[in-house]
Amino acid sequence: MVEIEHRHLRSALEFAVLMASEGQKRKPTLPYPKELKPFFNKPRLPSAALGRLRRVIDDDPVFRARLAAGALPELVDEIGRLWLEHGDGWADTASELAAQSDAVAESGDVQAQLRRADKRRDAAEQVAARTRAELIQRNEFIELQAAEVDELRAEVAKAGELLAEMKAELADVRMEIRHARDREAAAVAKAQTAADERRSVRDQPAPAQAPEPVQVPDHSDDIAAAAEAARRLAAQLETLLVPHQEDDVEAAPKERRSQRAPLVLPGGVIASSGEAAEFLARSDAQLIIDGYNVAKLGWPNRPLAEQRDVLLDAVENLARRFGTDVTVVFDGASVVGAHASRRRLARVVYSPEGTIADDVIRDEVKRIPANHAVVVVTNDAEIVRDVRVDGANVVPSNALLAIL
Repeated sequence: MVEIEHRHLRSALEFAVLMASEGQKRKPTLPYPKELKPFFNKPRLPSAALGRLRRVIDDDPVFRARLAAGALPELVDEIGRLWLEHGDGWADTASELAAQSDAVAESGDVQAQLRRADKRRDAAEQVAARTRAELIQRNEFIELQAAEVDELRAEVAKAGELLAEMKAELADVRMEIRHARDREAAAVAKAQTAADERRSVRDQPAPAQAPEPVQVPDHSDDIAAAAEAARRLAAQLETLLVPHQEDDVEAAPKERRSQRAPLVLPGGVIASSGEAAEFLARSDAQLIIDGYNVAKLGWPNRPLAEQRDVLLDAVENLARRFGTDVTVVFDGASVVGAHASRRRLARVVYSPEGTIADDVIRDEVKRIPANHAVVVVTNDAEIVRDVRVDGANVVPSNALLAIL
């Protein structure tokens, strides 16, 4: 068996150096023996280095197997491919080919070998150029996909914020409906009691002398007000359950337009965020808060009176921190415990009997001069629509809770 000399493996060794060099331009890079790096930019390997490179590649069977998988006949001669593959009986076959190669060289066919070497070199350069082009194209595709992923993530985050706002509005409306139904039931009970009193007076026998007229309270106004509140809250719930239409604002009543201009938020600040709430609270605007709308959203598990107290304490702290001029509006001046004995920094207003807090808020906005900015805190869709017509800024209840 003829010994396989290092020179017989030149094409395979040069192919190994070429692939290691090109593999560093890809992502991820191709692992390779570090001893090959000094020869990356050499057009031809020195004869003295062939033996050392052969031993390095022999010691790295994984790298040699990768080279064998990509070795083309145009780049690596048959002896080199046999050495890279290390198949059964490769040494005997390679020895025979080496002997034949030596015989050809001795016969003077050196020019044929040079031509084959030139062909292999040209083919290697073509493969390298094609690989570079594919790499550039792949990198551009990856950058495009990354940009699309970022856009989708931003859209998902925005949709999540909108969904959270809708859930908060829906929960608040449901709470308001329950509250209105309770008031309606109380009004109906009072009316029933009044009717019973009238019947009892009518059924009593007439006395010998004319009795003084009996004053029976008339609660028909209470019943009408409670029924109207229930209808309005039911309509509000229906509007929240139906997808928002972008032209809702355009469909709002146009018979009145205020000269008041809403405050402009800084760039990048979302109108429904806590940052917007803090910016508006620090301004010179009059802050009007829909009391139960905020309190029931912030502390739903506490009693009604405790909700009022906790909210007012928090609003007091807000007024001290930012110097805000605050008015808090609640339903029902006749509610037990509604009026606090101590003076507060914030102004507290309770709707009179037969009037809901929504109308009081609208009147408060109209009462303030048009040259003074107004900020209304509520999740009530009807209030939002009306006060925007009057030039007021609107802050969602959950945004105010974020800064209390």
